[in-house]
Amino acid sequence: MQTEGPLLVIAGAGSGKTRVLTSRIAYILAKKLAQPYNILAVTFTNKAANEMKERVISLLGQELFSLSLSTFHSFCARLLRKEAEKIGFPTNFTIFDEDDSIALIRNCINQLDLSRTQFSAPTLRRRITSAKNKMETAENFARKASGYFETRTAEIFTLYERRLRDCSAMDFDDLILKSVQLLSADEEVRQKYRERFKYILVDEYQDTNHSQYQLLKLLVGPHKNICVVGDEDQSIYGWRGADISNILNFEKDFPGAKVIKLEQNYRSTEVILQAASAVIANNINRKGKTLWTEIKTGEPLKLFLTNSALEEATVVIEEIQKNLARSPLKETVILYRTNAQSRAFEEVLRRQSLPYQIIGGISFYHRKEIKDHLAYLRLLINPNDDISFLRIINYPRRGLGETTLNRLKAIAREGAKSLYAVCLEIDNYEDLNPRPRRILKQFTELMENLVKRKREVDIAVLSEEIVDKLGLIPALLEEDPITGPNRVENIEEFIAAAREYALSSNEATLENYLAEISLYADIDEFKEIEDKLTLMTLHSAKGLEFDSVYMVGLEDGLFPLGKTLENPNELEEERRLFYVGATRAKKYLHISMAGQRDRFGQFESIPSRFLKELPPALVQSIDLRRKNSYSEYDFSSEKRYQNKKAPASKEPRYEYEENEIMRVGRIVQHPTFGRGKIISVEGMGESLRLEIYFTGIGAKKIMAKFAKLKVVG
Repeated sequence: MQTEGPLLVIAGAGSGKTRVLTSRIAYILAKKLAQPYNILAVTFTNKAANEMKERVISLLGQELFSLSLSTFHSFCARLLRKEAEKIGFPTNFTIFDEDDSIALIRNCINQLDLSRTQFSAPTLRRRITSAKNKMETAENFARKASGYFETRTAEIFTLYERRLRDCSAMDFDDLILKSVQLLSADEEVRQKYRERFKYILVDEYQDTNHSQYQLLKLLVGPHKNICVVGDEDQSIYGWRGADISNILNFEKDFPGAKVIKLEQNYRSTEVILQAASAVIANNINRKGKTLWTEIKTGEPLKLFLTNSALEEATVVIEEIQKNLARSPLKETVILYRTNAQSRAFEEVLRRQSLPYQIIGGISFYHRKEIKDHLAYLRLLINPNDDISFLRIINYPRRGLGETTLNRLKAIAREGAKSLYAVCLEIDNYEDLNPRPRRILKQFTELMENLVKRKREVDIAVLSEEIVDKLGLIPALLEEDPITGPNRVENIEEFIAAAREYALSSNEATLENYLAEISLYADIDEFKEIEDKLTLMTLHSAKGLEFDSVYMVGLEDGLFPLGKTLENPNELEEERRLFYVGATRAKKYLHISMAGQRDRFGQFESIPSRFLKELPPALVQSIDLRRKNSYSEYDFSSEKRYQNKKAPASKEPRYEYEENEIMRVGRIVQHPTFGRGKIISVEGMGESLRLEIYFTGIGAKKIMAKFAKLKVVG
C-alpha cells in the first residue's frame, strides 16, 4: 500500500519477496492508480519474470499484454528495437550472445595479427564486459591504457566495437549500455518513457551493476515511484559487476525513501535459519536483519568429514539414497563452489544409475545444431551479421575452402561490405574460381527465397522449411549415427517451441523471438517437475528452494576460494554465498568437506573458516577420516571447531635439502603456487609436512619432499 515515493524492501531469504512484488503490482492495478502499460517491473532471469507475470495474472484474473515485466536485458532489447535508429543502429540489429562475442573477438585478434595464445578471447571478453558494465567506452578505455597488454587490449576493444557496428549487432552488455546512452542524450525519448512508467519495481536490487543503476535513475520520473526489493546478504555477483553499494546507499540516492524489512522466513526450519544467520553475522557490509520462522522443528545440520573428493561424493549420494522416502530426488540438490567439483558426483551417480540434471552445462540454445539453425534465422533478418554467415556458409557441408573464405573476407574489408553483400555480387569477382562462385550464388538464392517466405509464414513453418531445404535431418544422422538422433530431436524441440511462441504471443515476429531466446540463461531451463537429482553451482541456486540441500567442498581455498582470503570484500561475498546456499534448504541442510582434494596436485585440505562460524550446538558431525589424516579443528561433540593447541615446546626446526631450514615464518617459492609463508610444520625428514599460506591462493598443507620449494626469505 506504500505506493507513492521511493521504497526499499529489505527481503530476507524466504520472506516472500516475489509475492510482495506481484501483490504490489496487482494492488496498483486494482486501485486503478495506473494502467498495465504504466508499470515497469524488472528482474534478472526469464524464469523469475515469467513466474511473476503468471502470479499477477492469477491475482487479477485477466491477461496483461501491455505490462512490462521482464529482465533488464529483455526490456532494453525491446526499447532499442523501437529507438535504435536514434543512435545509428537499425531496429533489426542482431543480439550477440557470449559465443558470438568470443568468435568476433577472435576475428579481431587475427585481423590485428596478434598472438591468440597471449590474447585469450574469453579473457578479453570478460575485460570488455567489465568496462561496459562501468559505462566505459572503447575510446575511454584506450585513453587510460598503458603498457603493451593494455594498449593492445584497447586496440582489440576498438576494433570489436567497429565490427559489431558493421554487423549491425549488439552484445549483451550493449543492450543496457546503449539504452543508457540513448536516454542520457535524447531528452525527448527520456521524457516519453518517464511519462509512460509511473511505477517502477525492481527485483533482486542487490545484484544491479552500475549501468543498470544508471538506467533506473534515468527512467524514474519526478514522481520517484520506484520500489526495489532485495537483500544485501544475498549479493553474490560482485565478480560480474554487481555493486552492493546500490542497495546499501538507496536512501542516499532517493531521499525520503521508506524502508520496510521482511524478516519472517516461510521456507526454512529454525535450525537452518540460526546456522545461516550466525555465519552471515560475521559480515560488516550489511544493513542487518533478524530472520525468524514459525517452523520451530528441525534437525541439526549434518557435517560429513571425508578423506577424499570421491569419498565425499560416495557418502553424500549414499545419504541421499537413504533419505529418499522423506526427500525425493526432485526435492534434493547438491551445491558446489566450482563446476569442476561435479565430476566425482557424476561418476558415483552413473555407477548407481540415479537420474540427475546439471544446471550450468551446455544450455539448449547453445547446442551446436540449435546455434547453427539460429544462425540461418538471424541472417534472414540481418544480412550484415558476418558471425552468423561464417557459422553457416559451410553448414551443411558445401565444400568451400579456407582460401575462398579468406578472399571473401578481404573483399568485404576492402569494400566495407558484409560478407553476404559480397556474395550477392559474386559474379563480379572473377578472380574466384567458378565452383565456389556457383556455390555462393546457390546459397544467396536459397537465402533470398527464405527472406520472401519469412513475410508469408510463421516462425515454426519457416524453421521447418529451412530444415527441409537444407536436408538437415539426413545430414545430422549421417554425420554421427550415435549423437545424430538426439540432435534431430533437439531441432524438432526447437520447432515445437517456435510453434508455441507463434500461438501464444500477439507480437510473434521472428525478430522478437530471436531477441527473447538469445537472452535465455541456464537457470531458465531448470525443470522442477522431473524426478531427478539436481547438481549446480551455488551461484546458480539463487532464487530456488529444495527440501534437502547438500553443500559440498567446505574447505579453505575452495569455499571460500583461495584468491578471496586476502580481500575482505571478496571474503564477505563468499560468506554471502554460503548464506544463499544454506537458505535454499527447507527441511534438511547437509555440509561436507574432503580431507584431501586433487587441485594442482594432491593436497590436504583445511576446513573452511565458515565451519568455525557455525554454532556447535546446531551441527552433528560425522567424521569418516582416517586417524592420521590432518585436522585443524577438533570436530568432536564436546569440542567442535576449537583450534588444536600444540604442546608448549621449542620452535621446531627441520633440515631440508642443501641444509635449508624449514621453519614457521620462512618465505618460500613453490613452482605452481608462487610465493608463500610457512605457518606450521609437522613431522621430520621424509615425513616433513608444511602448511604454507600462498598469496592469492590461501593455505595449503603439502609434503615437503615433493614440493620442490625454494627458500627466499
